[in-house]
Amino acid sequence: MIFISVAMYCEAYPFIKKLKLKKDMTHKKFEVFKNDEIKLIIIGTGKIKAAIGTTYLFSNMDVKKEDIFINLGVCGAANEKISKGTVCMCNKLVENETKKTFYPDILIKHPFKEYSIETFSFVVNKNILKTEEDLVDMEAVGVYEASLLFFKTHQIYFIKVVSDNLKDTHILNKEKISLLIEYKLEEIFNWINEVKAVFSFEKDILTKKDKEIISKVSMNLKLSATMENVLKQLCVYYKLRYEDFTHHLNTYLKVECVSKNEGKKYFEVLKQELI
Repeated sequence: MIFISVAMYCEAYPFIKKLKLKKDMTHKKFEVFKNDEIKLIIIGTGKIKAAIGTTYLFSNMDVKKEDIFINLGVCGAANEKISKGTVCMCNKLVENETKKTFYPDILIKHPFKEYSIETFSFVVNKNILKTEEDLVDMEAVGVYEASLLFFKTHQIYFIKVVSDNLKDTHILNKEKISLLIEYKLEEIFNWINEVKAVFSFEKDILTKKDKEIISKVSMNLKLSATMENVLKQLCVYYKLRYEDFTHHLNTYLKVECVSKNEGKKYFEVLKQELI
């Protein structure tokens, strides 16, 4: 299942329209729309609402390893080099008040530009903005912290479409936001479908021998269960694109790490080979 969260209905509308999502009347506290493959929740504006909405959706749900959670919506660009309409993948999240920083695991290749984002608890503009990050919003950190209760870091993604440069926020309206999302919908969903293939078809893609090699490498590098799962999904993705991944793992069949820290170093190198 693909789970999507947005802050406002105008951000959700293009998805509801294109994917023919139906309102899930079993949910009373938040608006939820769904079809057989996608569930979308409108969490509201602000970090607290974002955290509450995320927790609400997943509290009574059995999240599976093939599920994907994506926070989507518009954001402001603090970096003046980023133009309106740019689709961004957030690789660093910063909480404004505490400067607490998070780094999502972006393991799957994507066509978007990667930028950092800072989450504020109030609406910002150029006159009051103080940030070293590229983008600003009001939800990302709240969504991320809450989603970590249910998902692994490699299952969570933040995709933002730049709506303004913090100078012209007054000219934004719901219709313009919907159009901005709609223009980028095909680009976003082409990637989502690619990611879905990686997470959904692991059993069909990997042979028994593939799994044995992955298991042996994981044991040699002393990988945790989570890291082994990440490796498995990277191998699925690589095999979908290039048919065979085992030549990348063969070197590590001969490696025997004496500590988990040593294994992590090898794992980081291997990840870069597969991404």
